[in-house]
Amino acid sequence: MYIEFLKVRVYPAAIVMTSMMSSVFSPVYAVEKPHEQQFVITAYYSPLPEQCCYFRGNYEEEIAFNGKGIAGADGTGVYPGMIAGPATYAFGTVIDLPGIGVGTVHDRGGRIIEWGDDIHRIDLWMGYGEPGLARAMAWGVRKVKGTVYPVGSTNVPAEKFVLENFDADSAILASLPKSDPTELVRMAEFGDQEYSVRILQSNLKELGYFAETPTGQFGPVTQDALRTFQGEYGILGDGSAVTLETAAALSAASGIKEKNLPGLAVGLEKGATGSDVRQAQKLLRYIGYYVGRTDGVFDQDFKQAVTAFQLNAGLVSAATDPFAGRIGPGTRAAILKEWKVKVVQSKSKSIARKMDLSDRVKSEEMPKKFLSKGDKGKEVKLLQSFLIDAGYLDAKDATGTFGGRTMTALTKYQLDRKIVKSEGAKGAGVFGPATRVIISQDLVALKWQDVRSGR
Repeated sequence: MYIEFLKVRVYPAAIVMTSMMSSVFSPVYAVEKPHEQQFVITAYYSPLPEQCCYFRGNYEEEIAFNGKGIAGADGTGVYPGMIAGPATYAFGTVIDLPGIGVGTVHDRGGRIIEWGDDIHRIDLWMGYGEPGLARAMAWGVRKVKGTVYPVGSTNVPAEKFVLENFDADSAILASLPKSDPTELVRMAEFGDQEYSVRILQSNLKELGYFAETPTGQFGPVTQDALRTFQGEYGILGDGSAVTLETAAALSAASGIKEKNLPGLAVGLEKGATGSDVRQAQKLLRYIGYYVGRTDGVFDQDFKQAVTAFQLNAGLVSAATDPFAGRIGPGTRAAILKEWKVKVVQSKSKSIARKMDLSDRVKSEEMPKKFLSKGDKGKEVKLLQSFLIDAGYLDAKDATGTFGGRTMTALTKYQLDRKIVKSEGAKGAGVFGPATRVIISQDLVALKWQDVRSGR
């Protein structure tokens, strides 16, 4: 079922998620006294909807494979310090792991087993959502000798397990398939520690609003930077969240590089003529300060237009200022900045419409589950509808049954889009996380063509 996932290169935590939250009830054999034990320790987490990425590609597959991560096998709600242990460990067994913490067994897992007397496997719960996934992946697999305190032992140490002591750098999630960065950034909110925040910080840094190293932590510095950006582009907001309008503006602004800015000569003043003046007139007209002829003559009317801009921008205090009506370095920079604001405001409207379309397409027309040959139902029909629209499948094959023709069509699509390298490659003919990302992009592109053409 989950063939394509094996293509994704991840950290040793590839075995980490296999034990999450599956209850296994077996006989428990009491151990009378505390004793030392060698452990192989992995980690798990509780997935949340709307993460940037998932170990198995999407939320539906994550919870289908691992459970929702609400409680352990004994009914205890998940918390820092919860351990999934072998069935021979009674619930309530305390384990002291030097340099890591002290936790209690409240959970089981299909692969949490004893490997003979020498090594036992246990799992540590690492939190919710992206931070939990990042911690679990960063943890990988470790060997530690700890002390086991069976139920009823004396001198049992108190639980002590602090999630913040473990690396939750969202950069580690880069190895997993993710949504489009323009859409991901919309998830960022004040107080989050997510991959989406890292994208936001990187965007703001590129645009000159954020001077720090991106960390993925949305704190006051990030909020101030975002608030400044919103203010300069005329977007309502206090910088605490990325709205649809803000995300669209960030995308539009990031697409305008320094080399793409229009030319504007410095030193232009009344009496000047030529192409440089003509370019200046075009720019002042575009930003709403000049209504005269674009004739390349720096006359009194154009001087008044430049002065009006300078006064509004706070570059001069009065029309009688010696620099009023003259395009110097400061005025040039301010004109180009205002030009960029106008361009971004114009482009962002189209981007916002496309993002809204993407939301609706992914909600209504994208399969949410892994699919392979033999599957049936609405999800399969959605996949077939895309393959038909993209020209890979005949309309008569929209049957809702994943058969040989659907598999062949999907494989051909995957090869064309370079998702797989050959028909025999792992993941070929299977709708998994990497295929889902690319189909999502292509499906939105197809629908956007319909919108622009009036269909």
